[in-house]
This record gives sequence, structure tokens and C-alpha cells, in this order.
Amino acid sequence: MYFSKTILHDLVDFAVSKGANKEFVQQKLLETALDEKHIDYEVMVKSLNFIAQELKDENLGLHIGEQVSLKVTAYVDSLMQYSPTLEKAFENAIKYSKLISDALECDLSKSEKQYTVRFEENPNWKTHQKNARIQVLNLTVISTLKSLIAYTNRKYIPIAIHFGYEKPKSLSEYYRMFNCSIKFNQPTTEIIFKKYIFENSHKKTNAGLLENLKGKVEKEIQELIIEDDTIYQLKKSILNNKPDRIKIEDAVVALNISKRTLQRKLNSLNTNFKKIEHQIQLRLLKTYLEENTKTIDEISYLLGFSESSSLIRFFKEQTGLTPIKYRKSFCNEV
Repeated sequence: MYFSKTILHDLVDFAVSKGANKEFVQQKLLETALDEKHIDYEVMVKSLNFIAQELKDENLGLHIGEQVSLKVTAYVDSLMQYSPTLEKAFENAIKYSKLISDALECDLSKSEKQYTVRFEENPNWKTHQKNARIQVLNLTVISTLKSLIAYTNRKYIPIAIHFGYEKPKSLSEYYRMFNCSIKFNQPTTEIIFKKYIFENSHKKTNAGLLENLKGKVEKEIQELIIEDDTIYQLKKSILNNKPDRIKIEDAVVALNISKRTLQRKLNSLNTNFKKIEHQIQLRLLKTYLEENTKTIDEISYLLGFSESSSLIRFFKEQTGLTPIKYRKSFCNEV
């Protein structure tokens, strides 16, 4: 549950290019990242919110992707450039994208007439503030299109781009940048390309350099802490069932395992179904309180509590604070 710390340097560079004070921005962003290589989701959300507020930029992700040559994607960009075909370039980018972050799961699929690059949010990332998640998706889409241009030396317009979030108030920047069919409120975020682009794009490359670079990247990825897949899939099932609260009996059906097998697996990982559900409930609850756009009653419904008093009691047991006090303290910090 991380982003490469290098993304903070990219955010600083962008903010400074827009007139922000470099020392002030560095202090705000870089002092929150104590780890040498990675930042957690909370730091990423706060950093994006801070830069967006400083610059008064509602389309921060789009503009960073458009205007900054990202340091955080340098390794993946190199892997793509050394790949013999565009299809292999995207396969390598998808395989090694965890070097950048585990916030998005990516895949490449093809049909008779098209290729589709699809992005699905990690369930842990999906519980964080919506605006920050939108900026990351937008930045990723722009970066993907720039990777296509870098490999082919041509600007290809996609058939369509689908976004897995609701339609924003203004679409002018989306149409200016993408110039293709755009849809919102889709199941996932995806970019759809004509098949011939991939079939006709290849280059002579040095296979030795590619394998050498892969070796370096794989060593770094091996050092990452990857969440157990059973817990990961369980969290997806819990979130996919919202606003209802899924029961363990229903969760095992979605995971295609027995209840006993799931319980034994979770026990071996020093956790259980209730702890995982409470973890998600608490993170979502905090997110809704931080976004400050919903009432306690609305949040209670979205999280599957029978009544708001149950939600308040749960939150106080977990944090020692009432939801109202937490919301006020968070707003004062911001």
C-alpha cells in the first residue's frame, strides 16, 4: 500500500513550475515521507490535496501528466523503450508498474479490432478520498498515452477512454487533451486503441539491455511488501458489496473457497474476517468524514450500519473520538 517516494519530487517540480515557493512545498511534502523509497496512501492523498489547493487546480492529475516528464516512471519508461514491440512494451509496463505504486492493477487485452489498457483500483486505495484517486487515474491515463507517443514517435488518438468515476462539472480539459470519445461512470478506467497501432509498432532493440534492466527492476520489486492475495480478494469482495455488509458465507462464495479454508488462512496471517471488515469500515468512515460532503446518516447507510448510533459507537470504539470531533480536527489540520 505505497507509492514511490519519487512521485513527491515530481509534485514539487510541477508546483514550482507553476510559481509555488520551492522551500515551502518541499517542507510540506518531503518531511512527511520518512521512508527512503516509499510513501503510504495517506501521505499521497495529503500531498495531492495540498498541491491542488496551493495551485487551485481541479485537474491536477491531467496537468501533471501533460506538463511534467515524470521521474517516478523512468524505469518503466526505459523498459518500454527497449521492448521489441508495442504490445511487449505495454506488457512490461504492466508487469513492472508495482515499482511505481500498487494503487492500480493494470492489464492489456485484445479483441478482433482493438487493444484495451485497463486500470482497476487496489481495494486499499479505493477506500481513500475520491478526488485524490481521480487525480491518480487521470495522471496514469495521460502517462499511458505519452508512453505510446514515446514508443511510436506518433500521436495516436484512442478510440475511446472510459473513466470509472462520475462525470465532472467541466469537460473542457478532458476534450482538449484526449480528443476522442469519453465516457464516465464506467465499471473501470480504460483506454481503447485500434488494433493496427499495436500490430504495426515495433523496433530493433538490444535484448541484453532489456534483460539487464529487467533484472534490476525485479530485484527492487522483490523487496516490496505485497499483500497476501486472499486478504486482497476478500477486501475486494467486501467493497464490491457496498452499501451492504457482506457476510463471511457470501464472501467465501465470491472467493471460491470454503469458510473453513478462509478462516484457517486468515488465522495463519494473524487476522480474521471481522478485523479485515472493521479495517475497511474504519478507513471508509474516515474518508467520508475527511471529504466532509455527507451527513452521518448518509455515511451510516453507505457503510451498511443499521442506524447512525451504531456507526458512532463503532467509530468511538476504534478511535476514541466521535465522528464529529474527528471531522472537526481533520478540517482544522487542513
